[in-house]
Amino acid sequence: MTEPSPASDIRRPHRGTLALVAVLATVAAGCGKDDSPTTPTTPTTTVATPTSTEDFTGTLPVGGSRFYSFTVEQNGTVNITLTSVGGTNVPSSVWLGIGIGTPNGEDCSTSSSVNTQSGTTAQVTGTYAPAIYCAKVYDIGNLVAPASFAITIAHP
Repeated sequence: MTEPSPASDIRRPHRGTLALVAVLATVAAGCGKDDSPTTPTTPTTTVATPTSTEDFTGTLPVGGSRFYSFTVEQNGTVNITLTSVGGTNVPSSVWLGIGIGTPNGEDCSTSSSVNTQSGTTAQVTGTYAPAIYCAKVYDIGNLVAPASFAITIAHP
């Protein structure tokens, strides 16, 4: 038996070489398509501006709280403003807590709250999905007498 000459190896392709050529031809054929790649997009959520305003007034006992439930009809901005505080032995500059949350039995479980004085600019604001929410006003330890208060809730 004689060994094949190097020239005979060159003329006879190996099975592995044929398989590689077939794979490359398939890949090259796929690259010739004129498909443009697409970039995934993030869906946009419309945030509605407040279209309804509700006023809530009451008397806040020393160490107590009061809340008011309201319904947000569509995804949008909710603004809560403590507009006034007063009463006998209660200065209008007293600090109270206000917040937004969800009704929980006979209370309001707040998810966002601040300690603030009354004013004309919203003290609590955020974007909320359609649902029932509540605005809560509470004494943070500053009241020495019951206080009358007023809040405004603006929502979509």
